[in-house]
Amino acid sequence: MDESDKAYLRKLNSMDSFTSLSSFSTSQTSSSSFMSKSLSLKPDGSPDLKNDNKCHICDKKFSLTNRRHHCRYCGNSICEDHSIKRRVNGEAKKIRMCDNCDREIISGEIKDEIENEISRLQNEVQLVRELNERLAKEHSEKFSKVNNLEAELTNAEKAQKQKEQTLQDKLNLELERGEKARAEVDELRRALEQSHTCEREIGDKCTAYEARLANLKSESETLRERKEELINQVEHLTNKLKGSLPLDQIKMVLCPRCQQKLNQTYRPFSMNGSVLEDEGES
Repeated sequence: MDESDKAYLRKLNSMDSFTSLSSFSTSQTSSSSFMSKSLSLKPDGSPDLKNDNKCHICDKKFSLTNRRHHCRYCGNSICEDHSIKRRVNGEAKKIRMCDNCDREIISGEIKDEIENEISRLQNEVQLVRELNERLAKEHSEKFSKVNNLEAELTNAEKAQKQKEQTLQDKLNLELERGEKARAEVDELRRALEQSHTCEREIGDKCTAYEARLANLKSESETLRERKEELINQVEHLTNKLKGSLPLDQIKMVLCPRCQQKLNQTYRPFSMNGSVLEDEGES
């Protein structure tokens, strides 16, 4: 809702307030006018109240049970059933009036309200007509702007479609390049996996060889220690054999098999010259 519509609503509200005030003022004026015209006054200014013996409306005679009352508007005598007390013109005190005057006052108030409502509606219709004319003008201007915007939007859509097609072509080219690059990456990945597999296999073999080498080193160290121990034992036995029987004499009493074992046992030492020297001495 724009400012002009808000101003229009404020104007309608002010009109409603003015119409209500006018209606209240008119009803008061109408009631006062009706009272001044209907109620006759005595020369001293007091109300001229009629003292009839029966009700002005139903013709029922007054008695102790059916008391006489007077309408403060027309002054006629009326009974309880055909009179009413009501406030008029905003007064605090209620005034008794007959049914005829009451209906006439109500009819006048209703008439005033209808006339005021008609006047208010006419003013509203005029304002609505002005608002419709203004809205029609604004609608025409906006419709023209919408047409211009639609034309601009159509041109922008064409340009956008061309840009989208260009971008789609570039995207397709990049996708093709991406597929080729992906294939190369897959090939390199497979080669790398094969390289890792070979590396793991070589590592496993190296680990196995290192364990085997460590075992061989341990066995070699054990054999070296055993060899040194045997050499020491042989040297000890050789020293003990010095001064004993010569080797040839020992071989003579041995069987061929024992002679062969003896030769294998003493061959390394005979090459050192230890046993040979013993044999030469013998």
